[in-house]
Amino acid sequence: MKRTKQAKPKKTVTVTIERKILGKAPEKYTFNLDDGRKIQSVLELVDELETMTEDAFKHYVTETENHFANWIEHVFSEKHLAEDLRKVHNKIDAQRTVLKHLVKTLLEEKKK
Repeated sequence: MKRTKQAKPKKTVTVTIERKILGKAPEKYTFNLDDGRKIQSVLELVDELETMTEDAFKHYVTETENHFANWIEHVFSEKHLAEDLRKVHNKIDAQRTVLKHLVKTLLEEKKK
């Protein structure tokens, strides 16, 4: 008697592609603060901006350099957010800029 092979049930695979800005940076690309703490995500940056002193902020953001914008552009590939961040020079406006961008991104993701 010859056996027939039974068809295996097909597996369903769900793939979710999340924008980089909503995720965490790999360990080697974290933003290292001078006090030893590390920022791994854009959302963590928002939290740090909340508690960071203005002097500490000015260490990372000057008239000629914005380390937060550089990090966001190179690690999260968010050129538009980085450009917007380079236009602000205080932590409240920086936090507002990042939050607005995050909300916009989340709303766009929700529509998909």
